[in-house]
This record gives sequence, structure tokens and C-alpha cells, in this order.
Amino acid sequence: MHRLNNYDLKKIHLVLLKYKGLISNFGYLSLLQLLSILLPMMTYPYLIRVLGAEKYGLIAYSQAIIGYFLVIINFGFNISEIKDISIERNNEQKISEIVSSVITIKTIFALASIVSIILLVCLFDTFKEYKFLYIAYSGVILDEAINPKFYFQGIEKMKFISIFTMLSKIIFVILIFLLVRNTEQFEYVPLLTSIGSIIGSFGSIYIVFFKHRIKFRLYPLKTIFKHLKESIPFFTSRISVIINTKTNVLLIGSFLGYNEVAYYDLADKITSVLKIPFNIINQVLFPNVAKSNNVSLVIKVLKYLLTIYFITYVSMFFWGKEAIILLGSINLIPATTTLFILGFTIITELVVVFLGVNTLLISGYKKEYNISIIYGSIFYLFLILLLYFFNYFNLISLSITTVVSSFFILLYRFYFCRKYKLI
Repeated sequence: MHRLNNYDLKKIHLVLLKYKGLISNFGYLSLLQLLSILLPMMTYPYLIRVLGAEKYGLIAYSQAIIGYFLVIINFGFNISEIKDISIERNNEQKISEIVSSVITIKTIFALASIVSIILLVCLFDTFKEYKFLYIAYSGVILDEAINPKFYFQGIEKMKFISIFTMLSKIIFVILIFLLVRNTEQFEYVPLLTSIGSIIGSFGSIYIVFFKHRIKFRLYPLKTIFKHLKESIPFFTSRISVIINTKTNVLLIGSFLGYNEVAYYDLADKITSVLKIPFNIINQVLFPNVAKSNNVSLVIKVLKYLLTIYFITYVSMFFWGKEAIILLGSINLIPATTTLFILGFTIITELVVVFLGVNTLLISGYKKEYNISIIYGSIFYLFLILLLYFFNYFNLISLSITTVVSSFFILLYRFYFCRKYKLI
């Protein structure tokens, strides 16, 4: 058996020092992602039993609509400004400019979004009946505007944002169990979500502006528009992503019913949990690869993860039904087939994600990165029009459409990565 000598230990020590920030960031991002998905998942079995599939489906439907507004507020800053902060991390003046400009823009977009939601629920009968449900999400919208997560990710110090996110999620979970007791209280869910989100944001803002002494100021319009312009390509791609991920929920709620939304939402939640690890790894790699341009590291990690996720997908056919029953009760068994179909996206999106920001974008192929998502959305909408034309809307067909669209983006990115000899 090989024993480690002093030389081996020194090599390990040097590697750990080299990737100290990467390893630390991975740990905190892992915690952040797990908290964001798993703590709300703790309330899922409770809510689905207390509220019923229909009311929970209504909540999922409203979340999909709010999701469109969140993408508008984010405007691609989670990519463009993380990269800029990572590069300029030692320039305090530049960091202050980036953080101030981004929060200013996002706050303006958030206020415009809240006004739009109020108009939506006042003018359209479809939303008027549940107007408080949508207005209660205002806190989530404000959280998206003022939460400085992009700053912590850019400087590769996720400790503080992880702590405050954990606090906000725990508060949300406790309040759900204490206050939501029957079907009529379903509107408490978005309100409690908003309260938890805002608490976490205030804590993070305190760290940024009082502990790290980042100065907030209102910069000239020229400076603000510069940051806005830099994020436009990423905004276009984010809009395309939301079309692919949220439109199915809107179509199911509009054409099939809220019970079916609950089935689809549960299957989607399970696949989202499975995607957490590779999304964390991808996010952790981004600031490091942005500095080093070490694309070979990204491809090496991708190869290992492909093996793991292929085994995970195959094993889903053995435990998928049990997971549905455990989380959603026997009444949500119809979600099982949807889970098996959507589950394949854990493989396609793994490749799509790793060949995106950390490969094409880092290597300077911004156009190919963005167009891959835009073309994927156009392809998705084309498939949706075919389903509508042939009157073939159902959970199975819409789930297959999502998988096929994801595979289309995979092929597009793979082609250009091969063309430019990145893989």
C-alpha cells in the first residue's frame, strides 16, 4: 500500500493553497443551493397535503408568472457583473461602481415590475380572483433587486450570503408550519416567502456596505447605461431560458388545470434537486476560469459528471415512484411518467451548462453562447405551436418538448465547441 511521503504531502498542500478560494466557494455555494431547494422542499409534503394539489398548482402557476419578472430584474447581471467583479476584485472604486449601478438598475426594474403586476391583477379577470396571491410576491421581487449575491460570488466569498440565506429559509419553513393550517390560507405562502427573502437580503446588504465598506452612490446615467449595455446579451439568453423553463407551467395551468400543474411541478422539483450539484460546480468554476481561462479543467470535470449523472438517471426508474409518493402522497402518482421524461434533462442540461458560460463564453464566443439559447427557445416555441395546431397539449407532450429543446441546445453548443477546438 502506497504511503504518502513528505514530497506528496507538500504537493497536496500546494494544490489546496492554489484552489483554496475555489474549494471554499464550492462549499458555501453548495450550502446556498441546497438551502434554496431543500429547505422549501421540507414544506412541500406538508403544503401539498394541507392545501391540496389544485391550490398548490395555483401557487406554482403564480410562481411561473413571477419568474418572468425576476428574469427582467436580473437582466443577466448574474453573469456579466460576476465576471467583472472577479477581475476587478482589488479595485475598490470599480467594485463600488459595479455594485451601485447594478442595484440601482435592478431596483428601477423591480418597481416597474410591481406596478405591472398591480395592473395585471386589476385589468385581467384571470388574475383578479387571486390578486393578493400575486401582489404578495412583491417581497421576492424586491429581494431580487437588492440582494448582492453577485458581489459575494464575484469575490469568491460566499460565507455571509450563505448564512443569511440559511436564516431566511429557516424563517420561511417555521412560519409555513405555524401559520398555514388549511386550504383557505394558501395565499400565506407567497407572503411568507417574501418575508424570508427580504430578511436575508437586508443582512447581506449590511455586510457589503458596512463590513466590506463598499460605497453606494448614484452614478451618472452614462455609467449606468454602460453596465446595462454589457448585460443585454446575457439578458436575451436569460429570457430564452425562462421561456424554456416556465412556459410549460403557464400552458399546463391555462389548458389542462392546476392539478396537472402540481404533477408537473413535483417532477420538475425533483429534477431540479438532482441538478444542484453540477450547477454548484459550474458556478464555482466560473470566477476561477474567468481569471485563468482554464477550459481544459471544465471539460475534465464534465467527463466525470457525465458518468455519475447517467447512472443517476437510470436509477431514477427504480426509485422515482417512491420519491413521488414520499413528497406528494399517492394522489400525485400521475407525476411519475413526467418525472421519467423530465429526468433526462439532468444529462442534457449538464452538458449544456458546462459548454456554455465556462467554455464558449470564457473563450470569447459570446455570440455563439447567446444564440444557442435563443435558437433553442425558437425551436421550443415551434414545437409548442405544432402541439397547439394538432391539439395535443398534455403533460407527456409538453415534457418531451422540454427535453428535445434542451438536446437541441446541447447539439448546437457541442458543434461550436468542436469547431473552435475547445473540446
